[in-house]
Amino acid sequence: MPIEVVVDIPSTIAVVAAFIASVTAMYYAWKFSKTVGGDMGAAFKFVLFGVAVFAVTRIDDVVKVSGAYAKMGIDYKHVMWVPHSLAILVAWGLISFGFYRMAKAFTV
Repeated sequence: MPIEVVVDIPSTIAVVAAFIASVTAMYYAWKFSKTVGGDMGAAFKFVLFGVAVFAVTRIDDVVKVSGAYAKMGIDYKHVMWVPHSLAILVAWGLISFGFYRMAKAFTV
């Protein structure tokens, strides 16, 4: 019995746009870390890595909302939800740690 898959086009467009925004943010984060250098630049690299992990989760979301997982017969909720959520946790953990290091760099 074939699986009927519905593609959520507006969500797919929004998630692709979020991916593009994430990659753009990575580029400017990299430039900023190189320009500033020192403790601040090193701290900002954690933000850069966090945004990179977050960008990977956007790719996962594109596959999900485009219906590709359903077409492959993968039950996203039971198979991918926890790894996806853990990846987002790692991303925001890296971003938070980077901001912590930035704050620490300016604390006397």
